[in-house]
Amino acid sequence: VPMPTWPGVFEPTPNPPGVFPDFTGIRVFDKDYENPRITTWNVALEREIVSDWAGYVDFTWSKGENLTRFLQINRTPGECCDQGPGNGNTVAYGPGPYGPGLGDVFVTNSRGRGTYRGLTVGLRKRFSNGFQFDANYVYSKDKDTDSNERDPFTDRSFDISDLEKDFSYSDRDIRHRFNLYTFFELGPLNGNVRWQIRTAQPITIVPRVLDGTDRGRNSERKDTKFNSVDWRLAWPIRFGSQQQYRLVPLVEMFNTFNSDNNINPLTTPILFDFNGFLRTGVGDPRQLQLAVRFEF
Repeated sequence: VPMPTWPGVFEPTPNPPGVFPDFTGIRVFDKDYENPRITTWNVALEREIVSDWAGYVDFTWSKGENLTRFLQINRTPGECCDQGPGNGNTVAYGPGPYGPGLGDVFVTNSRGRGTYRGLTVGLRKRFSNGFQFDANYVYSKDKDTDSNERDPFTDRSFDISDLEKDFSYSDRDIRHRFNLYTFFELGPLNGNVRWQIRTAQPITIVPRVLDGTDRGRNSERKDTKFNSVDWRLAWPIRFGSQQQYRLVPLVEMFNTFNSDNNINPLTTPILFDFNGFLRTGVGDPRQLQLAVRFEF
């Protein structure tokens, strides 16, 4: 049918009562939607051990309430299926109470919740005698009902009739971290060494339900452990009538021991990925950088 000339109005032929056009979906906000609320408190203690050296302990507790979730309610209540592979969140359900004529019925709601507990223990030395040092270890647990605040097109709930089945370790949960940083001056040279280690993120095992037993969301770990030693060595050269200029040749190396450092593996990259992971596969290899910096 040719489109009418402006300002004419084109009126398509209506469907029979109760029949929706193909691929019809509805997206609405829950009438009881509330803004997210985060409550956090922190307790820290730092004490000098010997001259220039101090130990510290830091504990952080955080609770998230009314977190945003996206639920596709047009599916059979209580119906579950495998959530995987990858981040363990790809779900396909059969026709729901409004199907098959109506497709997705997404409701943006505030039924999510999350908790974080983190304990940091560290040792630091303030800069003196040409040397500075800081090292810490972090033990933490990050849990939530849904790590999907970025993707409004996917419902990751396992059982829409019992959303508490989703409360488990967050996609971002990293149980152990270690960080070390040093800075030193050695004659005309100065440099630093950085070392980062962290354990892997969780993944939902496939199949999630085995022999009638729900093995839970994010109950296993990916191969995403991280270990990288980086360092820099610089030689500042001052010149000028008042030594106001500096020429700084430097050499820097990243991932010195060429660790794999896999990035979110076991996930198939897709065109529109809102998971917060912009990269997949193997991490950055060993890299060496040579540079000269001019300061004035």
